[in-house]
Amino acid sequence: MIDSVSNLAAQQLFKTNQLEHAKKLQSVEFPNPTESLNRTSDAKSFEGIVGKFIGEVDAKHKVAAAESNKVLLGEADNVHQAMIASQEAGVAFNMMVEVRNKLVQSYQELMKMPV
Repeated sequence: MIDSVSNLAAQQLFKTNQLEHAKKLQSVEFPNPTESLNRTSDAKSFEGIVGKFIGEVDAKHKVAAAESNKVLLGEADNVHQAMIASQEAGVAFNMMVEVRNKLVQSYQELMKMPV
């Protein structure tokens, strides 16, 4: 007898929770996916991401060139720092080239697909 009463109470509680949850879902406004396509911010746009990436690679190259010039002019004795900056710039450039190659390859794959 106690089990059936507790079972009924649990079912009622479950139904009231479901109704409350359904009411909450009806009051929630879901974003329109087409609106987000129309308004792309610079930080989320493809051009913004790639531009930022290229800017970082260029900055590493400039730092490496400045470090190398300091060592060559005798202004600094940190040859190891200049080599580290040079290697960082080289690795960043190689990564940028590989990302570009993957993007071109992906574009070519998309163009091969029949419509």
